[in-house]
Amino acid sequence: MNSSEIRSLIQEILAEELRGMVGGGDAGAHADTAPKPQVREERVAIASDADLNRFALRMLELAQDGRSVQEIKAGRWVFRLQGGAAGTRPAPAVEQPVGSAPAETLEFDRGLVSERQIGGLSKNARIRAGKRVRFTPLAQDEIRRKGIHVERKST
Repeated sequence: MNSSEIRSLIQEILAEELRGMVGGGDAGAHADTAPKPQVREERVAIASDADLNRFALRMLELAQDGRSVQEIKAGRWVFRLQGGAAGTRPAPAVEQPVGSAPAETLEFDRGLVSERQIGGLSKNARIRAGKRVRFTPLAQDEIRRKGIHVERKST
């Protein structure tokens, strides 16, 4: 075998293997390899006027960061009512003592969490993270500094 035959054989094998990696289709180099945007989901409990006021203050805080505003407008940062099945009655409101805010909870299902994402959280907040979520070293430092509790989801 001469070098051009070997080169041709290697090209055929590579093309076949690449088609198999993409799923067996003819997509090849035209396969959609663009990263999918990560959606950040924040659970919000609004059962009283005090809860609503805290949420409004949180929104004002986020509005100061132009990037957060862009993420919210683009649908990459969504807010969900905690226990939000439609038609269910919320639990009775328990008033917090003045000066103590309830811990906000942020959920991540997958991806890499950065320091900037942690920076928007208040002290003593909670993070619920899926098994596939990873934190950057700077995010881990910020979590420790703010005393944020990280809970791993079982599924």
